[in-house]
Amino acid sequence: MSGNVWTRAANRMVAAGQVPLPVTETLIELLQTILDEEEAEFIQTFDRPSLNLQEIRERCDLDDASLQAMLDGLLHKGALMVSRSRSSGVDVYHLMPPLPGLFELTMVRGGTGEKEKRLAVLFERLFDELASLVQANYEPTMEVLKAVPPITRVVPVECEVDLKQDTVMPYEDAMKIVDKFDTFAVSHCYCRHHKDLLGNPCRVTEEKVNCLTFGRSARFMIDYGFGKEITAEEAKRILKECEDAGLVHKFFHEKNDPLRDEFAICNCCKCCCGTFDLFYRGAAPMMTYASHRAAVDGDLCTGCEVCVEKCPMEAVALDGEVARVDINRCIGCGVCAYHCPSRAMSLERTGMRSVFVPPPRRG
Repeated sequence: MSGNVWTRAANRMVAAGQVPLPVTETLIELLQTILDEEEAEFIQTFDRPSLNLQEIRERCDLDDASLQAMLDGLLHKGALMVSRSRSSGVDVYHLMPPLPGLFELTMVRGGTGEKEKRLAVLFERLFDELASLVQANYEPTMEVLKAVPPITRVVPVECEVDLKQDTVMPYEDAMKIVDKFDTFAVSHCYCRHHKDLLGNPCRVTEEKVNCLTFGRSARFMIDYGFGKEITAEEAKRILKECEDAGLVHKFFHEKNDPLRDEFAICNCCKCCCGTFDLFYRGAAPMMTYASHRAAVDGDLCTGCEVCVEKCPMEAVALDGEVARVDINRCIGCGVCAYHCPSRAMSLERTGMRSVFVPPPRRG
């Protein structure tokens, strides 16, 4: 086999995602830790990010038994996902990019062996390399990324919306979103587990098993050992515990389209979770869909600074003795309103909007 097999595999996996990661020695070492060389060669079969079984057969020379063994191995390792097409009923295999994709599926089982510890170090190094690349090319990178659609949608935690508005719509209520599905899986939070493996545990919550998937994605997570099946009631209990802890609900949608069904939710903290972590280290902007913004009733605000402490985007600060919200940084998560002891914070509906907050620029 060619010595470039790993470079080609890395390029193919990066091309399958939206994050333009550099193909570095770190990324190559990551893939070599997860895959064997035959699997790396096979990955190049995916000239498109998603292929059905017949399309894969047409692109490789493996017999049926060998092909099935290859696919099963890659599915269990998290390099592929499979889902059944609603329109055709055919199984479709999806190549996982390094981020998001491979990172999550290699951390989500909560393993603590030498392999997982090695992967945690390599992913951390990869994130640092991404930050260095972005900082060195800050302006052109921001211009390119402004044209990239977000991959998450923030749904506010359960709290009062400004009383001048209508009640919260179903798609804005995490509990009602759960009611749309009949299959649920819970897994380790891959981001917190990554930090645990690095000896840097979460400062917000000790709860680690609170990543949820729904429907077809939940079935995949259950079938391949990435998660445990739970009931809708258990899913809602986990969401409530996350709200009490001050975590942000971030939903993922099919094909990254907020008009399509949700398939997973991350419950995010500022200190561990990937989107916030990459933002604060200067590696990526905060990009998400949102439908609310925080607002302050100055007559009720006591200046207690709970909102300042809780806001994951550092969008709230005291102006004298009254909290003020930087609406350009607010992602409408509702954590401030949920935890405000004087009920001075509320959420105003903006309608669905795309939030883009550039990361800090390092000197």
